[in-house]
Formats: sequence, structure tokens, C-alpha cells
Amino acid sequence: MNATRQGIYVRMIAMAIAIMGVIHIAATFTPLINGGLEVLSVAKQQAMTYMSLMCGMLLIVCGLLVAMLHNKVKEHPFLHRPYMLIYGALSIDGILAVAFMPHNPFAWMVLILVGGLDILVTYSIYALSNH
Repeated sequence: MNATRQGIYVRMIAMAIAIMGVIHIAATFTPLINGGLEVLSVAKQQAMTYMSLMCGMLLIVCGLLVAMLHNKVKEHPFLHRPYMLIYGALSIDGILAVAFMPHNPFAWMVLILVGGLDILVTYSIYALSNH
């Protein structure tokens, strides 16, 4: 796979991850509007809302950072470590999404997208080390 095509795939998957974050944030407000969280205390409702919004923001921010930085990492080696931390955060999020919500198809979609992104990045690191 050539580098241009791989870059396009990485950016497409990264943008899909960011879109999943937007969907996650929108899904956070659905039970609030429908009154689905009334069984929880106010403190637990606030904690659940905060954690759900932050999880969605993690997907948005990391997805956008990966999309923007993918080509810059090759030009600027100092970005390699932060870039890998972003992938680590996304990997943890994808695994924990399925661990805590195994019946949620969106959790599985996040895991598949993050897994695909991880495979592409691992391939690119391996390809760069062999040239």
C-alpha cells in the first residue's frame, strides 16, 4: 500500500472516529430529554453526564488530532511520542467501550475503527523501519 493511499485511509478512519464522538455526545442527551436518568440521584446523573460527554470529546479530539497530524509526524519526529499516546488513548477507549457496553453496536464500531487505525499505523511504522 502506498503512503498516499494509507494517509487517506488513516484520515478517513480518524474522521469516522470523530463522528462517533459527535454521535456519542448526541446520545448522551437523549436519556436526559426523555427522563431516562430520573432513577439516579442528581449527583449520579451529573457524574454520568460528565463521563459520557468526556468520552465523546475524547473520540472527537483524538480523531481530529490523528487526521491533522498524520502527515506531520513523518516531517517532525518529535510528534511521534504524542501521536502514539493519542493511539494509546483511542485503543483503551475502544477496548473499554466494548467491555462496559457489549450489547451496544456503537461500542463495537468504535473498537473496529480504532483497531483498523492501529493496524494501519503499525503497518506504516513497520514499513518505515524497513526502508
